[in-house]
Amino acid sequence: MVRIKKSFVCSNCGFTTLKWMGRCPECLEWNTLEEKDETKLPEEHRIFSGTGETILAHIDDIDIEKAERIQTHYKEFDRISGGGIVKGSYNLISGAPGVGKSTLMLQIALRLAETRKVLYVSAEESASQVKLRFKRLNKDTKNTQLFLSNENNIDKLRDIIKNEKFELIFIDSIQTVYSPTVQGIPGSISQIKECAVKLLDISKKTNTTLFVIGHVTKSGNIAGPMLLEHMVDSVFLFEGDPTLGYRVLRTTKNRFGNTNEIGIFTMTSTGLEEVENPSSFFISNETETSSGTARALILEGSRPFLIEVQGLTTSSNLPQPRRVVTGIDNGRLAMLTAVLEKRGDVYFSNFDIFVNIAGGLKLKTPAGDMPIAVALLSSMLNITIPNQVAFVGEIGLGGEIREVPGIDIMIKEAQRLGIKQIYTPKLRNKPKIKGKMKIIEISNIFGILEEIRSMNIFI
Repeated sequence: MVRIKKSFVCSNCGFTTLKWMGRCPECLEWNTLEEKDETKLPEEHRIFSGTGETILAHIDDIDIEKAERIQTHYKEFDRISGGGIVKGSYNLISGAPGVGKSTLMLQIALRLAETRKVLYVSAEESASQVKLRFKRLNKDTKNTQLFLSNENNIDKLRDIIKNEKFELIFIDSIQTVYSPTVQGIPGSISQIKECAVKLLDISKKTNTTLFVIGHVTKSGNIAGPMLLEHMVDSVFLFEGDPTLGYRVLRTTKNRFGNTNEIGIFTMTSTGLEEVENPSSFFISNETETSSGTARALILEGSRPFLIEVQGLTTSSNLPQPRRVVTGIDNGRLAMLTAVLEKRGDVYFSNFDIFVNIAGGLKLKTPAGDMPIAVALLSSMLNITIPNQVAFVGEIGLGGEIREVPGIDIMIKEAQRLGIKQIYTPKLRNKPKIKGKMKIIEISNIFGILEEIRSMNIFI
């Protein structure tokens, strides 16, 4: 007879107690303690990760085998994954509802099924509903090795995988599969932990490439325990407003490649399509612009972009003027306005400020500091910035303009897109420029003010 033992674990900080409490004594959050089954399972229910081969050797005696990479034939996905998915890897893709996670996985599964044996497990939908998705994508499934299943019992699923020997498996989603040996509903912390461990065991012992779709919480974090992100080899976040046409696939963890790489897709009636020239996607084609608009050069991972930053300042009669931002952190705007007031004698205390990154892109790099400051000053002074001018640079608390990594790559992208004049920080190594493009180095925010006020940026 198995003795049942229970505990309560805080979903926010991981604090464990034997009694339920309304408030966690560790992180002081309310209603975060969730019941966890600590019952010791019989030996036949336990699993052990690994390949089954025990290695004990000096590090210099171990041969490094080049990991085989599987090409998905989607250039954006292959690039952010480091050149293709490593065979036998365990990958997690997450994103908001409706952003297109299942659509992307269906398209990749179908493309890979042309040459490999693929299993797509949809515990959220029936097999017929998944088939309707393929029809909507206008994809031919006759000459493929794609198999569908709606099994959500992880133990039965493991037997199917062992018998059929699939090369790639897609699980949609980790929150809907369950283990009968663990108490709790699918999606609970105990179930996600158990299923994540069993899926890892399947992936490593059978050398099967595994894709798992994960849900997100209201705050945008991956739902479930942090253990899930630690166990997988790669974590991909699918971002983008469902009302907009584009989607951003971002790599936040990759054991076999670079992190913070992004790929751009657009959602169409027949599925997701790759964007070959993202810079042209995020900037307007209008030849004339109004004040408050500045073009920024940024670097996401190893990929340069030219984006459009929009700023608007209007006089306010409110006791506390509004600060509305889209695409940047609110704290970053507060810091930049404080620096402009303290170091540049430009005061925003009586102005409402609105900042927007055109196209809905989220700006996470400090390289956008100078363009944001220029957009705000352009709006306040009512001076138009030409489209052929771009800005890049980080602004420090002392008002200095600091150099950012990868600026030489960004300058090459600006030249390719026809930018005629680019404002940068003081460069240690000035890149060689072909053509008529000018590089103007600025050391502090006074240099920005002088350039705007004297209208020297007009070409």
